[in-house]
Amino acid sequence: MDLNAYLMGFRDHRGYGHDGSHFPLAKRITCKDGFSLSVQATHGSYCSPRKNLGPWYEVEVGFPSAEPELIMSYAEQPEKPTDTVYGYVPIEHVEQLIELHGGIVTDA
Repeated sequence: MDLNAYLMGFRDHRGYGHDGSHFPLAKRITCKDGFSLSVQATHGSYCSPRKNLGPWYEVEVGFPSAEPELIMSYAEQPEKPTDTVYGYVPIEHVEQLIELHGGIVTDA
């Protein structure tokens, strides 16, 4: 599945920021081998363009279940690879990472 399509199709439109602004959050991605990660793209995320509707060419990745070697250069805190955010990651890199783990399990 195309990551832009996932981000638009698997969102919780009830997500709100601390100031009442709307952040439609995408469901955490689980891959076929059990690896999981949060991928977000909204006007409040580290993504490009910074808006709630795609397509996006860079996305925010957060809190992967294991060290994501492919995108480590984007880590805010590389010393904590599973407890950090990865900002402005090219969407192609995230799609490659997901494919390395067997692809998205859409019914997870």
